[in-house]
Amino acid sequence: MADKAKTPPPPKKAPQKKAGDAKRSPWPIIIIVAVVAVIAAGGLIFLSQRSGDADSGASNAADVEAGKLKDVKQVTEFFAGVPQNGNTLGDPAAPVTITEFADLRCPVCKTFALETGNQMIGTFVKPGKAKYVFRIWPILGPDSVSATQCAIAAQQQNKLFEYQDLWYHNQGDEAVEYATPAFCDGIAKALGLNMEQFQKDRQDEALWTPEVQDVQVIAAQENFGGTPSFIVEGPNGTQVLTGSLPDIAAITEAVKAVQ
Repeated sequence: MADKAKTPPPPKKAPQKKAGDAKRSPWPIIIIVAVVAVIAAGGLIFLSQRSGDADSGASNAADVEAGKLKDVKQVTEFFAGVPQNGNTLGDPAAPVTITEFADLRCPVCKTFALETGNQMIGTFVKPGKAKYVFRIWPILGPDSVSATQCAIAAQQQNKLFEYQDLWYHNQGDEAVEYATPAFCDGIAKALGLNMEQFQKDRQDEALWTPEVQDVQVIAAQENFGGTPSFIVEGPNGTQVLTGSLPDIAAITEAVKAVQ
């Protein structure tokens, strides 16, 4: 971005793990940049299912920058009328919380969002059975940090879920550093965000640095196997889904286990 993305320093102290949380064996993991490598015991980033080659990624980015986005109407209609507050979608009083940890540039996160995520929202969130929390975990380098800044800026206007979903519909290739100010602005403009506020917020380190640090702590604590990873919490406990891409059956099983 014109205002270069800065990587936040590693957190000083991890919070205490909840009793009963399941531990998982660590895998090697890609960290934002080398300076934050100390937060990860490891975690293999599951990067199969590429979104396309570098040329198509650059083409997608150019289209977004030019205001030629795909599926804007589809995305806005899907989320219309669903309660949204910050990074939480759905009824805040819902008994179950499904938290996803994802990188907007991750092609596997796109696969989940477009193939399972919206089905999950329709099955659990819209009927009030669960609320959905979206937390951004930038693991694919400084360009992912840039994307994080923009998504958290959209979050300030309660448009995070539309923003991340529209991003996935127009995602470039992970090998291309495409999260430019023009690309981020293209997504925001298509959703009708207040652009002056959006541009101000995406440069405000106080908004995104604590969030990224907190997610780093949780990822290391839970030994996440990459993005996307999930924590499903309810009256009867916690389920952690990581290391593989869950389908709707796996999400349903986790929800039932904690209800």
